[in-house]
Amino acid sequence: MVDVTRLSRLFAGRRDSISQARAFGRAFIADRVPDEVAGLVELVVSELCTNAVEHTASGEDGGSYVLELELQDGHVRVAVVDMGALTQPAVNEEPSGPDAVSGRGLFIVEAVSKAWGSEPVRVGRRVWADVVGAAV
Repeated sequence: MVDVTRLSRLFAGRRDSISQARAFGRAFIADRVPDEVAGLVELVVSELCTNAVEHTASGEDGGSYVLELELQDGHVRVAVVDMGALTQPAVNEEPSGPDAVSGRGLFIVEAVSKAWGSEPVRVGRRVWADVVGAAV
């Protein structure tokens, strides 16, 4: 049996693909990380995929994004390669009201990750986060 530590998958740039991406992430890390970390990985997958669909060309007709997952020493790297945007990803520093339904994604990613960032790639941008649990 081969122990795969890195896996990626292409998803259509639609909102309904985000639940598929979460399920893909959950299946990849099942029984490989503590439950606490698994829950945080699923949250980060959801937030990064949502950002790709809502804020980049990945969400346009025919758009797509790639979810990359990698088990590393002490953490899980979650990355999403989108099709690019005119703006750079940034944590929203504006306080949101309790009824706000958007604008908190990267704030959440930053809060539950030991590090996150973005880098240009040939077809767009890779946004990544290193997810750890409290015990790591």
